[in-house]
Amino acid sequence: MRPILIYSSSNVASKTLADAIGDSIDMIDVNDSITHFTPPDTDRDYYIVLSSHSSKSGIPSATVHVPGNWGRADLGGRDSSLCYSYPSKMLQILKNYLPLRERGFEITYEVDHHGPYFNKPVMFVELGSDERYWRDVEAAKIVANAVLRAIDSNDEFDVYFGIDGTHYVPKINRYSLQNDIAFSHLLARYQQEGFRDEMFLQALQRTVENVDGIIVAKKSLDASQREYVRDFGNRYGVEVKFI
Repeated sequence: MRPILIYSSSNVASKTLADAIGDSIDMIDVNDSITHFTPPDTDRDYYIVLSSHSSKSGIPSATVHVPGNWGRADLGGRDSSLCYSYPSKMLQILKNYLPLRERGFEITYEVDHHGPYFNKPVMFVELGSDERYWRDVEAAKIVANAVLRAIDSNDEFDVYFGIDGTHYVPKINRYSLQNDIAFSHLLARYQQEGFRDEMFLQALQRTVENVDGIIVAKKSLDASQREYVRDFGNRYGVEVKFI
């Protein structure tokens, strides 16, 4: 499968990452909001979007996630619509981020959130969490290398739909890296609108790889959420693992 990379010259981190990648692969500059642009048509098989990551903590971070909305589309995209994912590529990118830890960076998945909505598989690759790191050329080179190596890799991993407590899915993140488990989509406890059959089915089906089941960070959910997941698994014949 062949990707097309998307960046926005109006987004500082996006431009820094695009410059680090250079002309080694085809890229499109949308020169627009990185969460509200209209995805360009392409004959390529999937999209990788280069973006900034922002957080109030300012902790240096490199993240990867699928865009989409478990409920209302307050930050672009479509209501109650997840995009198609490419789980093994995302895990490969996350693993390739590891050298950033030596520079004090956190490397992590994020839950599905924000737009735009894409008709083909897509992932966001983000560098942050504030302007100091959006302009960090050396970190951008590591992220760029992580992306290019993942594109060239044929590695495939077992895939699950993951549910954890917070935005950065810490238990899922550790489990993924320690066990080479990839994730189709990620849902957090606070995204209550995601705990319904319609969205669980999207999380299992909107991906280019087969999904083996659901992995849940057991202590990160409340009792009603755990019971809903168990019930969903029983009704649809889907394996549920609590970790």
